[in-house]
Amino acid sequence: MRVSLAALIVLCVTALACGSSPSPVVPTSGGGTATNPPARPDLTGTWSGTGSDSYSPERVKWVLAQSSTTVTGTAELAPMDPADGSCASCHKPRKGNITGTFDGTTLTLKMNFPAGGDVPTPICVTDLAGSATMAGSQLTGTYSGSDTCEGLFANGQLTLTRQP
Repeated sequence: MRVSLAALIVLCVTALACGSSPSPVVPTSGGGTATNPPARPDLTGTWSGTGSDSYSPERVKWVLAQSSTTVTGTAELAPMDPADGSCASCHKPRKGNITGTFDGTTLTLKMNFPAGGDVPTPICVTDLAGSATMAGSQLTGTYSGSDTCEGLFANGQLTLTRQP
């Protein structure tokens, strides 16, 4: 069987052309493409807002850092009105740590407020756990837990907005 030189050249050129064509750009959901995926949302920054639980309403502030899916930072709770004379005005202030994981939409979190520090009730330890969902520049979530002085914190809800 004889193959002409011209036929061999056409076959080689065709094979090379097929093998060197660029991959098609395929759109993905959430912006970006298969060859250039969109950036994963990042929680790094300051978040503040309000919350409420079975004990009282509160102001909430988180300062977060994110590395891959791991989130760490500080958490502060404060009474809505620190001068109102209520039990919440002296028992709600807490400063502690927050840890969690973020999958791009939902933050699963733990907040720990250790004893000590510059809060009115330095003998109390508070441990809270929950989750928050990110939508744009807002986190909305729920939490529950306990405090060595106050007992259970139930039905906690919070709404935080990313600060500029």
